Amino acid sequence: MKNIQKLVYIYVILLAFASCQTLDLETVPPNSVVVRQGNTNIQDQSTVIEYGTHRVLKDSVTKNFMLTHSKNQILRYSEITSDSPDFIVTVQKDSSILYPTQSLPFSVTYAPTLGGESIGKISFSTNDPAFPVFSFNVKGFGVAPPEIIGNNTPQFDELNTIPIAGGDNGTLFTVEVYVEDPYERISPSSLQVEVEAIFSSRERLEPVLLTPIEISQDNKRIFYTFPIRFGENNFVDLQTRLVLGNGDISNTFQVRVEKPNDAN
Repeated sequence: MKNIQKLVYIYVILLAFASCQTLDLETVPPNSVVVRQGNTNIQDQSTVIEYGTHRVLKDSVTKNFMLTHSKNQILRYSEITSDSPDFIVTVQKDSSILYPTQSLPFSVTYAPTLGGESIGKISFSTNDPAFPVFSFNVKGFGVAPPEIIGNNTPQFDELNTIPIAGGDNGTLFTVEVYVEDPYERISPSSLQVEVEAIFSSRERLEPVLLTPIEISQDNKRIFYTFPIRFGENNFVDLQTRLVLGNGDISNTFQVRVEKPNDAN
């Protein structure tokens, strides 16, 4: 009988110990979670990590982080996510627990897709009572190329005065396009215009780079000239793009040039 009582006592003790161990797995002491960026610990969830100014669809910048915890217990965490498509999270290993002394490297890359300020939140849940959801903020600024938003009706001075190889003379048209450049990226000294002619017959000419003949003082109106020999075509569409000095390219804007009477 005494042996049975002893066995029951040992069993109860083991159950209590197992229960304590289970609790240890379910929670850690408050304020155990630490995220480090460089030499800085992030525990204030109002923290904002600045990424600076970068070109839309051209530039990206990556910052590295380290998730760790300060206690001798198991830290459980969920997937680390971003609520902004401009900030991309990459985790170095696929896991959901950190054992004592372990750490988890992860990175957040800013790759702006739109101009203007981008603000995102990086977050994950944990078994730390002080941080059931741990989060911090990230911020960057994207600068987009200028955008062509419209055009004036193409003009010409005289018909059939411009020599064009392989046939009759063509007509020189002056094209005026309207531009928005909110990030002031146009530098008149280095700006070029790329033009691709598409005839009504669907024939395409190779794109050419032109130097604008005039740029308004506010950079909102840009003029260029283009010679056209229509042949049997009724119109020519000029696919127009602005090319900045660093190689960035604006949107493509189509300017239609109708064939004048008596034009070659």
